[in-house]
Amino acid sequence: MARIAFAWELGGELGHAMSCAAVARVLHAHGHRIAFVFRELHQLAFISGTSAYDVFQAPVSVSEGHGSPIPVSLADILLGCGYDREEHLTGLVAGWHAVLGGWKPDLLVSDFAPTALLTARLLGLRRVCYSNGFSIPPRLSPLPAFRYDAPVAPGRVETADARALASANAVLARFGAAPMRTLAEQFETDEDFLATFPELDSYGTRPSVGYWGPRVSFDSGASVHWPAGDGKRILVYVKRTLPHIDALIAALASSPHRVAAFVPELEPARRDALRGPARIVSERAIRIQPLLAECDLLISHGGNIAPGTLMAGVPQLIFPMQYEQYLTARRIEQLGAGLWLAPDTASSEIPATLQRLLGEPGFANAARAYARRYPAYSPAEQLRRIAARIEEIVAKPSRWRALPLHGAAPILSPSPMGPGAAG
Repeated sequence: MARIAFAWELGGELGHAMSCAAVARVLHAHGHRIAFVFRELHQLAFISGTSAYDVFQAPVSVSEGHGSPIPVSLADILLGCGYDREEHLTGLVAGWHAVLGGWKPDLLVSDFAPTALLTARLLGLRRVCYSNGFSIPPRLSPLPAFRYDAPVAPGRVETADARALASANAVLARFGAAPMRTLAEQFETDEDFLATFPELDSYGTRPSVGYWGPRVSFDSGASVHWPAGDGKRILVYVKRTLPHIDALIAALASSPHRVAAFVPELEPARRDALRGPARIVSERAIRIQPLLAECDLLISHGGNIAPGTLMAGVPQLIFPMQYEQYLTARRIEQLGAGLWLAPDTASSEIPATLQRLLGEPGFANAARAYARRYPAYSPAEQLRRIAARIEEIVAKPSRWRALPLHGAAPILSPSPMGPGAAG
């Protein structure tokens, strides 16, 4: 059986860990050995069934996002995550080399893990991307802008692309490898599991490509039921760091609606304020599937769960906390299937926004109309097909060749945190 490593490097949502775990669960059941190389290991506390996997801390830039302008392209994001300095990027690649070179996966599954992909290129590893459209860029040069709500200065995209490419090529040279002609080459894979549909693609339109539909783990987590009562049913998946968390709790607690909520690591006082006879507050991720048929609204940040529940015809209230989520929020708003509130929105707008989303039928109608465009979409079938394609890839000889490595800095041995560490 194959050794398959899931790498999550950038982005800060529980959805990354949950989505990787859903695919890993299928592959592990088929006898494959699994490793998680994640940026936030504490997220595993909310996910069951991962104790048999090897677990590593992903290398992360210590200066990530510090002093960086609002990004307009993926190259901009890379520059804010270590690609602005050759020495910094060399350290990140050395860290990934230690983990991947030590564990020796037959396949790397990248979930927003560009430096893991660069290292896999050095090691000649098979690799796939499994993510939404934001972190799987169109293979164009330069990598195109995803920002569309404001003008992009002439030359901004080209300059950022050239700077990131220069750093990546300098690191490849340190390892004795040939340079890339374009930054897009860093994202070459055996397969892109592009987990979205065109209407919600961060890039709007892209060259001919296959869409796999949004990813979300519907059928795992704590089993809860909608509370009894006559109010509308609201599913809440937000972070406790939401700037409006207290205002949202107050609005929900004073409303007649029924609530099923998961807010990771929510403080006891806030949990008590939200909890009530018609409001369930789970300390574990919620099993979503049984709730969807009767769900009237999802409140989230616009991560993986938003496009996923939209496929069930559920309208959305989105509180985006970073630009990728903002893009999702804007596109769902354009569909007429939801509304979004910025971090600096007055808290007094929350009750009125809730009332509008739950009282005006147009939002639910638009969400159902969108879902009807893709009648064959099934999260379970998506997982089956992704696992089957991965097994096809690892069963065939690799088309990649390990690059000769010389002149690089010493590589440290990894220290896995899992039961298979000695295997």
